[in-house]
Amino acid sequence: MYSCSVIIVAYNSCDFIPACLKSVRDACAGIDSQIIVLDNGSKEPILPEIKKFFPEVLWLNSEENLGFGRGCNFAEKQATKPYLFFINPDTVVSRDSFTKVLDFMEEHPESGTVGCRILNEDGSIQWACRRSFPTIVSAVSKTIGLAALFPKNKLLASYNMTYADPDEVTEVDAISGSFFCMRRDVYEKLNGFDEDFFMYGEDLDLCFRTKQMGLKNYYTPVTNILHFKGQSCRTRRWGSYVDFYKAMLIFVRKHKDLYFVPNFLVSFGILFAAFVGMFSRLIPKFWKMFLDLGVIAVWALVFLPGLGNDGCIFTPIKESIGVITTFEDWWLVGLVAIINMVFLVFRGEYTESSLKGEKFLRYLVPLNLLAVGGYEVFRYFSQFSYGPGDRSTIYSSIGWCAYVVCSSLLIPLALLAWRRVAFWINYFYRIFAKKRHRSILLGGREDSLSTWFDSYNVIPGIEILGCVSGEPDKISEENRQHLLGPLSDMESICNRTGCRELLVVSNFSGYREDFNMEWLEKLGLKVFLLIGNGKNGNFALVDLKYLR
Repeated sequence: MYSCSVIIVAYNSCDFIPACLKSVRDACAGIDSQIIVLDNGSKEPILPEIKKFFPEVLWLNSEENLGFGRGCNFAEKQATKPYLFFINPDTVVSRDSFTKVLDFMEEHPESGTVGCRILNEDGSIQWACRRSFPTIVSAVSKTIGLAALFPKNKLLASYNMTYADPDEVTEVDAISGSFFCMRRDVYEKLNGFDEDFFMYGEDLDLCFRTKQMGLKNYYTPVTNILHFKGQSCRTRRWGSYVDFYKAMLIFVRKHKDLYFVPNFLVSFGILFAAFVGMFSRLIPKFWKMFLDLGVIAVWALVFLPGLGNDGCIFTPIKESIGVITTFEDWWLVGLVAIINMVFLVFRGEYTESSLKGEKFLRYLVPLNLLAVGGYEVFRYFSQFSYGPGDRSTIYSSIGWCAYVVCSSLLIPLALLAWRRVAFWINYFYRIFAKKRHRSILLGGREDSLSTWFDSYNVIPGIEILGCVSGEPDKISEENRQHLLGPLSDMESICNRTGCRELLVVSNFSGYREDFNMEWLEKLGLKVFLLIGNGKNGNFALVDLKYLR
């Protein structure tokens, strides 16, 4: 019988840790295992209800966020087994993951670290599961896109080794810290992770020191795990981005012998990559930014002077209420555009395809009010453009106040309006073009499913019709209104509703109802595991065929 300790460092992972622990429990069947979970200073700690469902877990707590490496070292001190598995809380492992990897390590005594095939939730491979150490050429190629253009070139695509066959065992420089195995005696000889790395880079450094010991790092495709990349970073988006490039700088300084150019040039290259990456991370949805700038331009043409001498199209109305604007108001256009764009960029509006705008509306209204009103007050006191007679007309009138308020409110309202119009166009297009997937939930005995039914766009592109259960008599009263029937009647339910997807709900205890995968596939159904609570888009859909 194999013996191993499984170490999980969790940070704000309440939604994903139950499914992770359920898969770990299943994978530990027949293994002498120890499961250690460190709640690493989470702002949203792991709930007592979750802990109660996993009594076999050794739960550790830290009042502060120790970072990944330091957290692993802290948890490893409680480990008692000869093998260590380090896995992220936003992963789901296959039933044979631990056994297959331990088999591999027994067959390869020269192995230092071993990682397996890591998949995204859609089944595509995460290339970071096997890497070479970053060099000047590989880093530049990855940053400017040459690695993506020439994925089979060994020189340009060396960082993620996309040229290597993912179905073959490969000796690599480094594996991913989201899932790997290591002998405990080796880990302790290396003094664990280098705690100078707060997050990112510590796995590269550990693999580098492992190779220096004369051991090998291996990638093996004998088993799959699924990794919902970046879930723990959702609440510290910019902090994790800064941590990544700080880690690269630390790695370069520590292992400068890897590079044949002055250290400052490598550091400059990393900072350049950070600068480029900032824009690629901030604004991948350029079309939304262009539309927002268009809205501000329309606002300017309507409420401020036009390109000709006749003023804007609302000049007669503005003059009738005592509002006077000049071409100098184009400074205001620039101010409003900068404030709105900067706010939306740093709120993450351009990093996702969601067309919901309610989140930013309550912030943009006062921001625009302050911008327009503050600008006009500044002009008044600085005598920027108005004569004494004009000032008394403008600033003593109720019309001026109404103009400022209305013009300020219209910007965020217009930004929200085009998003809602675009959303409904897309919504009905998916329905009439039959591109919106019709799905049914499997579950509802314990937890409320109302989150998935309350919003029409919790899961983009999916229309949830109702729920089924293997034991419908035990379903909760709250969920009974959505019940379509027992799981055994799935064939007739599919014929009646046109459903082609079954979403298996993983609740806060990691529990999910049993089902016969082969029978469901014969019905023509795709079966997915639904993880998370759906709030703020915090969920993941896993195609279960990848975890067989």
